[in-house]
Amino acid sequence: MEKEPITFPDDFIWGTAVCSHQAEGHNVHSDWWEFEHQGKIKDGAVSGPAADMLNRYPEDFALMEQYGYNGFRLSVEWARIEPEQGRFSEEALLHYENVMKEMRKRNIKVCLTLYHWVLPKWVADSGGWTAPGCVRWFQRYVRRVVQRLFPYVDLWCTLNEPTAPLFAGYVAGVFPPEKRSWPLACRVYRNLLRAHVAAHTEIMQESEKLGADKQPLIGIAHAINYVEPRNPDNPVESKIHEFFDFMHNRVFVESMKTGCIPFPFGIGEKIHGLAGSYSYMGVNYYYRMTLQLPKKWPPGDLIDFLYVEGRETTGMGYESFPPGFYEVLKYMSGFDVPLYITENGCADADQDDVLRRRYLVRHLAQMHRAIKDGMDIRGYFQWSYIDNFEWLYGFEKKLGLFALEPGTLNRIPRPSATMYGRIAKNGITPGLVREFAPSVETELWGE
Repeated sequence: MEKEPITFPDDFIWGTAVCSHQAEGHNVHSDWWEFEHQGKIKDGAVSGPAADMLNRYPEDFALMEQYGYNGFRLSVEWARIEPEQGRFSEEALLHYENVMKEMRKRNIKVCLTLYHWVLPKWVADSGGWTAPGCVRWFQRYVRRVVQRLFPYVDLWCTLNEPTAPLFAGYVAGVFPPEKRSWPLACRVYRNLLRAHVAAHTEIMQESEKLGADKQPLIGIAHAINYVEPRNPDNPVESKIHEFFDFMHNRVFVESMKTGCIPFPFGIGEKIHGLAGSYSYMGVNYYYRMTLQLPKKWPPGDLIDFLYVEGRETTGMGYESFPPGFYEVLKYMSGFDVPLYITENGCADADQDDVLRRRYLVRHLAQMHRAIKDGMDIRGYFQWSYIDNFEWLYGFEKKLGLFALEPGTLNRIPRPSATMYGRIAKNGITPGLVREFAPSVETELWGE
């Protein structure tokens, strides 16, 4: 007897995602552009034209439509829109409006991120997220974007993974502005929460002004790993992992829920308008985090702290652990709003991408398990639509369903691009799994 396919709701969003700095190219007025040109990227690269989505977005949206993807998550770049303090670029605003219209024309749902780690250089030079005026400047920029783009957006993502620039930029010192200061990190934490509130306020005000017939969907894209000690019976190791789970996974979103700034970032101070300032939660999940003392000192990367011996890893060196996806979805469901998977994906440089296909099918099966158990999950955005500039790793790591042809930047579909489109249309069928990921058939359906 043929096994039953794994199916999803009819109105489910099947999307892909990029950050515009990583994919558009030539974001020349930004802090990251300057950082790259100082030789800070591991492979010596600079983003340059990246995937040239700045110019080739009509081609990209045609491909999305062709392959059956009905959603796209992207960011607007503050550094393009306000390249100098108080000077807003009509050209940039018109560009993003045309991008939105092109998606609308092809019935692609829009998830728009307002801050994805990159600041205008003038903001960075003024102190970035530690500057006294940073929240006010961000709100002014958001107001311009919302007034221009509100009719086109289905989901508003105010901040992408806010704890990443916080810890990488102000604790580890490996992202701009390369600081290592806990007092500054605490200031950034507060200001990012306030920035979210400011963006939420602008979106809600525009909605009321236009008389929108339904509440806007507003949230953040929250990076969350499944944190698990190697030896759970070891009380010291368990406490260390408990601390990392709180700091990485829980603290920021729980501040959004309660409206308070907890220790060690504060002493319970309230931020006006913060509590409950979201109507969905975005989940970015990639791997299980099991920590170890690094084998080399000083450590060069997060990878040095991860125990992965004997475990399946992706091209990033992270452990592929699909059951962890279910567990973090269960935790995030506790916020009592719909969930969207704003990022989930796998680095795999092989054009045949067997690893990515396995990863994708196994994680989608866990998402289905969560939906079946009553979790309100309404969409999934695969990271990433296309190979692009992967921050400190330059172009070394390949996370795209589509590869880039060297020299031409032509889009070359990997097998996973076809597989994902077929899942979007028909769910995960036994025939699809036998064709694209045969090694996981028993895991999904048993013998």
